[in-house]
Amino acid sequence: MKLIFFDEAKNDDGYPHYHIGGIGIDEEHLAEVEARINEVVEEAFGSSRLERGNELHATEIYHRKKNFKDWVNFKQRVALFDKLMQILSMPQLNLIDVQINAGKLWQNQVPDEVAFMFFCERANDLCKAQSCLGMLIGDRESDRVAERYAGSLSGYRAIGTDFAFGRDIKSLVDSVHFTHSHLSRFLQLADIYTWLLQFRNRNHGSDNFRHQAIFDIWDKEEITIYPSKYKEWPK
Repeated sequence: MKLIFFDEAKNDDGYPHYHIGGIGIDEEHLAEVEARINEVVEEAFGSSRLERGNELHATEIYHRKKNFKDWVNFKQRVALFDKLMQILSMPQLNLIDVQINAGKLWQNQVPDEVAFMFFCERANDLCKAQSCLGMLIGDRESDRVAERYAGSLSGYRAIGTDFAFGRDIKSLVDSVHFTHSHLSRFLQLADIYTWLLQFRNRNHGSDNFRHQAIFDIWDKEEITIYPSKYKEWPK
């Protein structure tokens, strides 16, 4: 069984791109990956016990908010990104990158719905290629959102995805499962990955030193954050 944790970065008027990032981990690798994340959390906060006070969110790390408001030293926060990006580079992780260019959608198309459909396709493709079953796990923002995503997956499993070249979804099981991000290190890692996707796209070509600090990590030889499955639409 492959567990696929995902998060989203919403579009807005100033950034018309919607991202879903996913992290697939086979069950036999869960403990190893979780231990790596907990080492980072333990070093940063003195405790790796799951609680809101040591929750990892990329935007809070970068902009010094909530759990990181006292982390005045920008280099310290960049060093934390470095450690988390090393975890994202582990070969035990399969990454899924879906980007919807919201400004190019037709009037009746909704970015998050289109993104989730393509995400289900790519997650299904990943599991099918590896001859395994997959389960989707997301961040519970609200019961309404959870029910909508679960209903969408159920429909895709029953009749396939929506577009002209839609696909049968046979390698994803049950429903979309949700929990709060402060209760899952894997969801927190998915948050980091998804934030990095939008950060790279949003700030491409920038010479701002804070932006460049993250890009410098990305350029390191040992950082290999490449998606196993990818979709950008519309081009």
